[in-house]
Amino acid sequence: MPRAKRRQKKLGFATERTSSPMNSPHQTKLTAHLRCHARTLHRLACGFGRHRDADDILQTLYTRWCKRVQSEPEWQPPATQVELFVAVRRVVMDIVSMEERQRALLERAEGWSRLEDSPEESLHAFDRLQWVFAKMPSQLVEALQAGLASGRRSDAAVAAELGVSAATFTMRLFKARRVAEELASFFELLPLDQANLLADLRFGDKSRSRLAADAGISLDELSARWRSALDAIEMNRKGRVAS
Repeated sequence: MPRAKRRQKKLGFATERTSSPMNSPHQTKLTAHLRCHARTLHRLACGFGRHRDADDILQTLYTRWCKRVQSEPEWQPPATQVELFVAVRRVVMDIVSMEERQRALLERAEGWSRLEDSPEESLHAFDRLQWVFAKMPSQLVEALQAGLASGRRSDAAVAAELGVSAATFTMRLFKARRVAEELASFFELLPLDQANLLADLRFGDKSRSRLAADAGISLDELSARWRSALDAIEMNRKGRVAS
């Protein structure tokens, strides 16, 4: 059987007359179009790197066109090289988008599987996040939580929900991410008492005098502990780089 007829049969366009509802002027129009442009469409699909599913792309195209021509009898399927290229590209983009969604779902499922296999790591990550939120200024926590929960919404939409301008939200979100990264490094690289000290000095709302008084130590002792924490975090960072 000639290649064109095999493709017509695969795509569901019979060449003989039957009593099927599909055997209508609409089908005749698309069958003629397929005879004329199938090779070009197939070549375009392969040009997008879709050699294995080129026929599936054609089937998707003609299924969409069949639905459209039934609802709009006067509509004509694209015929120029540019129009055919755009039509194939649209289907390819839809397929790629679907593949990316499926890949993301698989990666998410694998991620959950890894978490289930490592409950200690999951608990540690949760504890770190809770500690970071507790040490961040409230406005930055609000911005970061809103950013994490925003999905595909724009910054302007999230900002409107928070009652601030888009520029303000974007600035706070940027700062919140930087602060969260720094706090997370404190949590990971230092004993908890030193992590708390650095976090309170860097991002807390208490003065050094008040922190020293609350801890029952002098300002000099507070400064010494601060320097010791900085030295410890630097040594830990160098150790991780060396390893």
